Order: sequence, then structure tokens, then C-alpha cells
Amino acid sequence: MEGPRMNTDDHGSESDLTEAACFDKEREMATTMLSRAAILTLAFFCCLAPLGAQSAPGKSADPAWKKLAFLLGEWTGSAGEKDTPLGAGQGDFSFQPELNRKIIVRRNQAAYDSGVRHEDLMVIYGDAPEETPRAIFFDSEGHVIRYNLTFPAPNRVTFESEPGQAGPRYRLSYWMEGRALAGKFEVAPPGADFKTYMSWRSKKKE
Repeated sequence: MEGPRMNTDDHGSESDLTEAACFDKEREMATTMLSRAAILTLAFFCCLAPLGAQSAPGKSADPAWKKLAFLLGEWTGSAGEKDTPLGAGQGDFSFQPELNRKIIVRRNQAAYDSGVRHEDLMVIYGDAPEETPRAIFFDSEGHVIRYNLTFPAPNRVTFESEPGQAGPRYRLSYWMEGRALAGKFEVAPPGADFKTYMSWRSKKKE
């Protein structure tokens, strides 16, 4: 004798409804998680955007770097016997952009008839927050000089030692004379005016 079939069918329908409800719940949870993941991803990239902007060079620095373009390259310089206290001399120097053009590095070496040899390195950089052009200088005699830069005329730059440094003040100038690059280094003892210590002219290497 068969039992009532109605009870079996009702049980199957309730099971199907329960499985469907669970499936809908899981789909809703998955959609919610995906939405949250999308929001977090968007927020992450929105946070990265300002960081990228901060790493880019400031627009205020561009005019200063353009004003220094006439210095870039490799040069051979010479000075006459009366142009330096060390006698006639000659040497090579270069101005090259480095670190993704964030700085300009000058490397210089010179030899004089007196037997003196000299080497130095100078780094030109933009000082935050306004990217004001400054430089720091090191040489083989142990000098360290911090310079402020000014541009008195096109194709001319003056490096003057920062106020407050102990000892003499220093001023280094470069300017174009036709296709030649002229240079002058001046020294001012404490309380005195600048006087030319040495001068030279340079030709760009081909």
C-alpha cells in the first residue's frame, strides 16, 4: 500500500525554494563584495594621483633650467699667465643634467704652469618649495661653498655664496661672448668688496 504522495512533493518544493533563496543570497553577497572592491580600487588610484603630481618637477623651476641651457655640454678652457695667481692654465669641464634632469652637475679639472692641479664638482638643484635654483660646490682643496643663483642677463648666470657662511665671500660668473663661454671667479674678504681672482675663456667641444 502506497503512502500519500502529496507529502513527498511538498517536501521537494520546500527544498527547491530553500536552495534558490541561498543562491540569491550568495549572489547578492558576491555583488556587494565586488562593488566594495571596485570602490576600494578607485579610492586607491585616486590617492596615487596626488603622489604622482608631487613627484613631477614644479613649473616654477622650468624658467631657471632654461636659463642655464647655454652652459650644458663639454668645454675646454684656458687662462693666460696674468689671468690667475697660479700662472697660465688650461682644463676641461662639463655641465650635464642628471637624475632625470632634476639636477645639473658640473665637473671640472685644471692644471697650471706653476704645477698646481685642481678638481671640483658642483651640483645645481631646485630648492623646495619654490624650486629656487641653488648650488653646492666641493673641490680637491676641501672647500665647500653653497651658492645662490641669479640671472643678470640672457645667457649669463652668477653664483654668489650664501650670506652667513664663515670666511670670504665668493662669486662665480659665466656668460657667452659670441660662441665662447667666458668665466670669472671673484673673492671678497670679510668687510671688503669683490675682486677678480681668476678669469678664463672656453670653447665647446665638438
